[in-house]
Amino acid sequence: MKKKLLSLLIAGMMGTLLLAGCGMDKEEAAAPAPAETTETEEAAPAEEESAPAEEPAAESDAPSEFTFSDLQDNYALLVDSYNEVEKLYMDDVIAQDDEVESLLTEAKGLIDQMGELTEADFNGEDDLLEMNDAIVNILDGLSGIIDKMSAADTTSADSSTDDISYVDGFYANDGNGSDFIIAFYEGAAGDVAYVNDGTDEVYAEYTVEKAQLDDGTEYLLVSVGNTQLGYYEEGSDVFLIDSDSNVYAAARLTEEEADEIYRTIKQ
Repeated sequence: MKKKLLSLLIAGMMGTLLLAGCGMDKEEAAAPAPAETTETEEAAPAEEESAPAEEPAAESDAPSEFTFSDLQDNYALLVDSYNEVEKLYMDDVIAQDDEVESLLTEAKGLIDQMGELTEADFNGEDDLLEMNDAIVNILDGLSGIIDKMSAADTTSADSSTDDISYVDGFYANDGNGSDFIIAFYEGAAGDVAYVNDGTDEVYAEYTVEKAQLDDGTEYLLVSVGNTQLGYYEEGSDVFLIDSDSNVYAAARLTEEEADEIYRTIKQ
């Protein structure tokens, strides 16, 4: 929907610029009309007295000169259009594309060069109109760039997550509605962990150190900031230990459960 609306907006701007740049030609083409009226007046001398009354109307219809100020207004429309197209491309719903990026870079280079021009760089109205035609062409190019954009594929992002992959994790419940979870992830940016100690939940880089229960049972204490949760394994059984040294029988997280935790904390 954004692409369609923006295309219509640029098409509208192009129409405005085309009228501004070609309006004079249209009016010049209409100029012969008063000549026909003159011939008619010569054939009917009795109406000669009314001829002067038409002269002010001819003056009011005279085409106005296309000025540097007009060109600046159209250039401002071009800059606004480019900014909107670039903003659309940077939206997460649009797929990244090398060709689109190259075309945007090329368009920006041309627009920047235009912005450096001053009135002294133009030798009369013809030069101004020629530059106005260039602005129209770039707007046409921006419309073509929008056509080349495509929607981003969100399925891969929903399935697992960026550059992060699940390593291992456990969860338990104290029977009173409190959940305890440890989930380990690894990625290009480093290893991170999600810890829910029943009160707080955090996701960040972590440390692991050895600890010991009062009965001598050794376990690994995972710390993410000030939030801590311990665990140990006995064969196929897993246990979690909270900050009060309470021990809870735990189960391993499936990859789907771990990915869902990651998507939730990243929203």
